[in-house]
Amino acid sequence: MRQPRAIWLVRENLLSDPGGDTTQILETKAALERLGCAVRLESSPEFDASGCDLVHLFHLDRLWEHMPVVRRLFRFGLPAVLSTIYWPGDEFDARGRLGLQGFLSRTFGPRVYPTLRLLQRQALHSLRHASLRGWGPSIFNFETAVQLLLGSVRVILPNSNAELDQIRGRFGAIPPAVVVPNAADTKIYNPPAPDSPNERAGVLCVGRIEPRKNQLALIRALAGTGVPLTLVGKAGRFSAEYHRQCLAAAGPSVTVLDHRSPRELRDLYHRSCVHACVSWYETPGLASLEAGCCGCALVTTPGGCTHEYFGDAAHMCDPADTSSIRDAVMRALRSSPEPALALRLSQRFTWDQAALATLRGYRVALGLESPADQCSTITNTPRI
Repeated sequence: MRQPRAIWLVRENLLSDPGGDTTQILETKAALERLGCAVRLESSPEFDASGCDLVHLFHLDRLWEHMPVVRRLFRFGLPAVLSTIYWPGDEFDARGRLGLQGFLSRTFGPRVYPTLRLLQRQALHSLRHASLRGWGPSIFNFETAVQLLLGSVRVILPNSNAELDQIRGRFGAIPPAVVVPNAADTKIYNPPAPDSPNERAGVLCVGRIEPRKNQLALIRALAGTGVPLTLVGKAGRFSAEYHRQCLAAAGPSVTVLDHRSPRELRDLYHRSCVHACVSWYETPGLASLEAGCCGCALVTTPGGCTHEYFGDAAHMCDPADTSSIRDAVMRALRSSPEPALALRLSQRFTWDQAALATLRGYRVALGLESPADQCSTITNTPRI
């Protein structure tokens, strides 16, 4: 039986400004192609739909890019699925967002600020492309635009049951859902050999350096402890000033590295006792999955779906409280390496499994399988 042929509508800076979604998209694409699916990446809403069976969209909240596509989907009756990659940013907006955006988010609040931010992004997109494409009545209300997007797709593909619950609770009626787990490349990210000469030491934090990732709080939390801290990542888009603040706060125990290849990252994970991701929210954070597969103890926050992936095996902290972050890191440093956690993560969260779940979503969208919200692949697990 021929497998579906899909067009993937991805953000135009997917490769030039890589993030966790870049890894998720490219790795899932490769795994789907191993299953016999044909996948073509596009970034223009004027894509050629000939020869495709369905359209795959990404990011529920990139509405300035999706609205022109939604109109095409309605016009041509194309079946579509949406990888939502979404978590409400209310807590980050209220407590962690900095600069002008922080002022606006706290002034206008969680009901108005998402619409204001959407209009800002739509205006920037229009100026960059010298086009009014995407403007319409729905763009002036975030929730209305989301509901229009959700109404135009046949299946959504959240990364967790927690994400699905957030979408259902915030936006009401939604299409059928298939939970597609995030993953790590277990051919690369695995524990060191038992006879490895490397000795673990210190704390590692991998991710774009930006306010949501909260590296500045991590630096301040460990200041004066003497614990070696290594940050790996480039400044996030619009986060150059935050990156400078992190460099200014970094003392002699802090090392800041630029982007590293997967194998270089694996070696860093192998040499680190703890991986700390103190973001305001994650879904659940690919670096945490990779580090866990490599045997690191994990420090993370409750924001997002982290508990669904890691259960009680991760040391939780409050991203707004440097004392809480310091305490969680110290607990993690005192704990043993996590071989049982590494084994569980490497068995359950692989890109091949993500591709199989995605393919199931395609079959539901094409009417080849019955829709069912119980298409979940993740359950909470106790500490091992």
